[in-house]
Amino acid sequence: MSEQATSTDPHSSAGQGNAELRRELAGRQQEILRLRDLLIRKDAELGAAKGRLAELDDRSARVASIAARFEARVPGLGRLVGTALRMLQRQQR
Repeated sequence: MSEQATSTDPHSSAGQGNAELRRELAGRQQEILRLRDLLIRKDAELGAAKGRLAELDDRSARVASIAARFEARVPGLGRLVGTALRMLQRQQR
């Protein structure tokens, strides 16, 4: 009987061990939530960066298309447009 009394006693070593395990589990759960929130924020940042990259790719394709049309009409203009494009790309970085 005394064994049962000590095992349910909150001051026993088993009760203290359970309380310590609960605190550790709660701490781990908080860390999991913190890391999950961090991952969600980083995923949102990555999505925004991918969207911006898609915009820049589209703009670059349009400018290259216009340059190709001009080059077809005015020979030698390609070098001038190429230089201008490189200058624009450097400014965007």
